[in-house]
Amino acid sequence: MCAALAAGEHGDARRALDLLRVAGEIGERSRENRITESHVRMAQQKVEHDRVTEVLSSLPLHSRILLISVMHLESARKESSVTGDVYEVYRELCAVAAVEPLTQRRVSGLLNELDIMGIINARVVSFGRYGRTKKIRLGVEPRAVNSAFGSDGIVRGLLEYAPRDLPRHVAD
Repeated sequence: MCAALAAGEHGDARRALDLLRVAGEIGERSRENRITESHVRMAQQKVEHDRVTEVLSSLPLHSRILLISVMHLESARKESSVTGDVYEVYRELCAVAAVEPLTQRRVSGLLNELDIMGIINARVVSFGRYGRTKKIRLGVEPRAVNSAFGSDGIVRGLLEYAPRDLPRHVAD
């Protein structure tokens, strides 16, 4: 089962062995003689959570601020945000953190990187002659972001900060 799950996701034997090890630890803690399917499912959740935490913890400062911007917009509107709105909130958060903001073009590149990592979901939407933009949603749980960034002195305050100028228009 571990091999099948790992093959379905990454095709990586190390992932299967890691899943088996964690499932064994879970079974051992619950004093079981056998590793069951439920142990493997719990191990899968734990390994995925650990992977997300590791990826979030290794993000550079501007990517962290950008991710917090997406989080603020999503919690305020409960819908996808467009690139321009994310950039406005990002600039405000940079000002609060006393960090020089990156250009909109560079921020767009960081959004692409976060999308590739699976931390956000970004899809390009065309408005015909009015141009194109990306609709952006958080790809991880907000509590995972909070726990990963909670120990970072610079961005910790941005998690509680309420941006003044959350754009009000609908992104759909």
